[in-house]
Amino acid sequence: MRLVTVFLTFTLLLTACGPLAPGQAAPTLVPINPTIAAPADVTPESGDPVIHATLETSLLATEWKGSLEGNLLFPIDPASGVALPGYIPISLGHSSYQAFSPDRRTLALVSYPNENTYKGSLLLIDLADWRTQRFELELTGWVNAMGFSPDGRQLAIAHGESSYRLTMVDVEQGAITAQSPMDSFVTRLKFTENGEALMLYSPALNATNGLSTDPPQVLLFSAAHLSPLWSTELEAVRDGVFPTDETVTQQELYEPGKALYLSPGLVFAPNRDILYIVHADSEQLTTVDFDTHKVETVEIQARLSWFEQLLSLTADVAHAKIADGTSKQAAISPDGKILYVIGVNNASFRDKLGNWQMEKTPLGLEIIQASDGSRLERLQTEATELSLAPDGRFLYLRDLGEGAPWTEIIDTSDRQLVTHQAKLYATPVLLMNGEFLLASTYSTSETSNRMSVLQADGSSVLAEWTGPEFIYWLSAQ
Repeated sequence: MRLVTVFLTFTLLLTACGPLAPGQAAPTLVPINPTIAAPADVTPESGDPVIHATLETSLLATEWKGSLEGNLLFPIDPASGVALPGYIPISLGHSSYQAFSPDRRTLALVSYPNENTYKGSLLLIDLADWRTQRFELELTGWVNAMGFSPDGRQLAIAHGESSYRLTMVDVEQGAITAQSPMDSFVTRLKFTENGEALMLYSPALNATNGLSTDPPQVLLFSAAHLSPLWSTELEAVRDGVFPTDETVTQQELYEPGKALYLSPGLVFAPNRDILYIVHADSEQLTTVDFDTHKVETVEIQARLSWFEQLLSLTADVAHAKIADGTSKQAAISPDGKILYVIGVNNASFRDKLGNWQMEKTPLGLEIIQASDGSRLERLQTEATELSLAPDGRFLYLRDLGEGAPWTEIIDTSDRQLVTHQAKLYATPVLLMNGEFLLASTYSTSETSNRMSVLQADGSSVLAEWTGPEFIYWLSAQ
C-alpha cells in the first residue's frame, strides 16, 4: 500500500463519508461575532495599514495556526494585506477540501479535526453573512473530487482510501441522499448541464499494488440515485504508474528509471457535457461526449495550409519521448473553444559520481482548438503550471524556478507576453464581489514567506508583505 499512498499524493488525494446517525438533528446556523477582529500575524512593509476593503471587496485566504487551531479562514484586504477587522477566522480543522457553490455565495468544505482523515464533517459557510453550518457526518478518508449541482442544492463527493465511494449530499438538510461503491478512485467529477447526472473520470488505479493495469474509465451516474447510466474504458489513454518493463518488481518501482508516472491534462467543457483529455505520452486529444456516449481520439496537429499539407505527406512522424514521467495540465476558454495545455517531462540520470539526478524538461505551451484537436500555436516557455483568468483574458504560466518562482502573463487575444514577473507564483483569485486579482505566496526561508496581491494583468502591486505563516489563497478555479 506504500505505492498507493505515493501515487495518491502524486495525483491528489481521496475522501470517505458516513451517514448521519439515526435521530441526529440538523445543526443550526452559527453567527460569527462581528465585534472581535481577526488576528493579523503579517503586516505589510509599508507601515501601519489602512483598511479600505469591505467583505465584498476582500480576498479569502487560509493560514495554518498549529495543531490546536488548525487552518483558519479569513478575509484579507487586497490593498493592505491585512485581515479584515470584525470577522472572526473560521476554523477548518487540520485538512480540508473545498468547493464553491455556482453563485459563489456558499463555500463547502470537508474538514477533519486532526491529522488523520477520520470523523470529518461537512462545513457550509455563508460567505455574505460570514456564518457557518456544520454537519457531523463522520467522514473517513481523503476527498479527491467534489462539486455542486448547477442549482446549488446537491453536493457530490468522491472519496475513499483503500475502498472508494461516491456520495451525494442534500445541502439544505446536510444529509446523505445516495451512495455508491466505486471500483477505483475518481479524480474528476462534474454535474451535467441539466443537473440530472454526474460525469466521472477514474484512472483505475489498482489498490493492491498501485499500478495502472487497466485503462482509465469515464462513467455517467444518475444524480438522484447514483445508479450507473453509461461507462466505457479509454483504451487510448494512459494515466497512472507503469513499470518500464515486465521484469520490474513492485519493490523496484521506487527506484529511478523503473516506472513511468503519466498524468494527462483533463478539463471539462464549461458549457457542454464533454471531457477533454490531452494525452501525457502522445500528441493526442481524446474527447468524451457524455450526452451522445461517444469517445473520439484525434492526433494533435498544426493547422496547415494546402501547401504545407502537401509537403507533410512525405515527412517523418516525430513521436514523444517518455522517460520517468510526464504530466500535463489543461485549461479551457470560457466559451469552450480553446484548450491551453502545458506539460513537463521528468527523466532520471546518473551524474559523474554515480548519484541519481532528475532532469526536468518543460514541454512548452500548446494552444489547441477543442473541436478538432488542431494546434493553433505552440509557444516556448520554461513554465510547468498554468491558470486561466476567469474571464479568459489572461493566461498565467508559472514555475518554481531555481532560486525563486516566476510568473509569465500571456494576453490570450493576441497570444503575446504581457510581462514576466520574478519572485512571484501568481494565481487568479476572486474577490467576494466576483472581480478577480492575482495573488502569490512562496517561501523565502523555513521561517519566512512572501505574499503579494497584484492587478489581473500584473501591471501593479497592490500589497506585498512577509510573514512567518504560509498563506493559501482560495483560487478562482
